[in-house]
Amino acid sequence: MRVLIINSFYAPDIRGGAEYSVKKLAEGLQSRGHTVRVLCTGDFDKEETIDGVEIVRFRPYGAHKKKNIHDVPRWRRLLGHILDIWNIGNWKRLSQEIDRFAPDVINTNNLYGITPVVWKIAKQKKIRLVHTIRDYYLMCPLVAMSCKKTNGEKCVHPGYGCQLHRNLNRIHSKYVDCVTAPSALTLNVLVDDGFFKNSEKKVIANATDFDIDLVKKILSVRVAEVDKRKGVSFVYLGTLSEQKGIRWMIDSFKAIENKTCKLYIAGKGDLQDYVIDETKIDNRIEFVGFLNEQQVSQLLQRADVLLCPSLWEEPFGRVVLDAYKNAMPVICSNMGALPELVEDGQTGFVVEARNLEQFKDRMTYYIEDKKRIIQQAENGVNQLEKYTIEHQIDEFEIIYKG
Repeated sequence: MRVLIINSFYAPDIRGGAEYSVKKLAEGLQSRGHTVRVLCTGDFDKEETIDGVEIVRFRPYGAHKKKNIHDVPRWRRLLGHILDIWNIGNWKRLSQEIDRFAPDVINTNNLYGITPVVWKIAKQKKIRLVHTIRDYYLMCPLVAMSCKKTNGEKCVHPGYGCQLHRNLNRIHSKYVDCVTAPSALTLNVLVDDGFFKNSEKKVIANATDFDIDLVKKILSVRVAEVDKRKGVSFVYLGTLSEQKGIRWMIDSFKAIENKTCKLYIAGKGDLQDYVIDETKIDNRIEFVGFLNEQQVSQLLQRADVLLCPSLWEEPFGRVVLDAYKNAMPVICSNMGALPELVEDGQTGFVVEARNLEQFKDRMTYYIEDKKRIIQQAENGVNQLEKYTIEHQIDEFEIIYKG
């Protein structure tokens, strides 16, 4: 089968979990004997092969060269917003690339810069079209359905521009034959808003690659060292932003009276200066910066419990799988798909978003008895079999065939 995967970005241009997931999908399909090509945006046109997968990058129509959005004239920004809804200027290039590859199926993902115009092209060429929801871009230009105007809260009354963005994308979703999402919640958010009315619908969880023997070895080390470790160490990985609950997490941790516990914070974002300031106030908090994949694994094996305090509707929460791969329980908020990944009281805890006392109490639960970490870590390891690459590819092959 010839599969054309379309996503806004592709490795090494990793912006988040979506790019990681798309890369694993492309490589998994290629390893099964399918012919795969990825079409994505870039600063300039380029063709290359990465880990056996053909990549075609193109500069979308109307893209501006200035990195700082404030250096772009207002009229140019307005044009950019319009093009983000329906970029007709991409039509010719997208049509040419589809004809050149002649796919049996097209799987679109994030479409920033590309826009759903590619859906209509696929429909006209009578090619089976699968769309995978990776975030809420189709409903919100800022993706998270919250902004400064909502003070970080979920947007209930979108402005006229946002309504236009949402309404047009809803209309264009009629071209999609099948829609998938990594969680039931994410899929339902769009379906309940009137998207993909006539499309087939399927939840296919994101996948991760792991060596189960290595995971069990990491678990055995934790078992052997549980009584030797001084205190309990918590860790956060990800973007340092209001939507990720950084302030709530730090305030909850600071409320713990135990002086031997530790909080490691890894990542980058708008709240980096705030985090650094907090490390000066409480020496139990340590900012370790932005880490590569190997450094992340080392940090997770050094820590005991992963914290995922997100305040927005997380479409999935890949960091939870990273915790399970490193034999760790997770404390997460009740936002988005996180409760679908963390079994409350079994593989960690699900706490009410912004509830400082509840968050603090769950962290204290592990501090009072470190053996509880091992019990829940074992349960997390047992969850991994649901998130294998092989299982994910099986699911996508079925929907590709229709």
